[in-house]
Amino acid sequence: MKRYRVGLAVMFALALVVSSLFIQTQKVDAANLTYDSTNPYTTGCAYKNAFVYETQYFSGGYLQLWGSAYCHTAWARVYLYNAAPWNGYADAFIQRSDGKELHCDDIGGNDTVDYGQHSCHTPQLWDRNPYKSWAGTDGGIIPYYKTDWH
Repeated sequence: MKRYRVGLAVMFALALVVSSLFIQTQKVDAANLTYDSTNPYTTGCAYKNAFVYETQYFSGGYLQLWGSAYCHTAWARVYLYNAAPWNGYADAFIQRSDGKELHCDDIGGNDTVDYGQHSCHTPQLWDRNPYKSWAGTDGGIIPYYKTDWH
């Protein structure tokens, strides 16, 4: 009887090891991209473990790449120290390593910085392994600036 139990335990352990060989690691799929193109403030991601990856200063303002550790997302924000003039605008964008790019005036953003305004932010993108993101400015009254990949 003891041999039977030992044999059964060995067979169970062997079956467990063999079955674990067929378990795949989780891949990034559409379920993980649910925050893509959403507003970081209305989803609450901007308030859940939010941090700044990097800030690029320029004369007249700065560009930031923001992230949320809770939501695993990133978004860009541009801020002007002085309000935009009547004949100018400013824009920011975020780009993910798969090539997806979003601007302040895309759905989920708060539109470009227009006359009398100081800032805009882009919609957010999923920013977890295997993806990385970077932010940049896009024309208007400020020259081109960019952050590194984060």
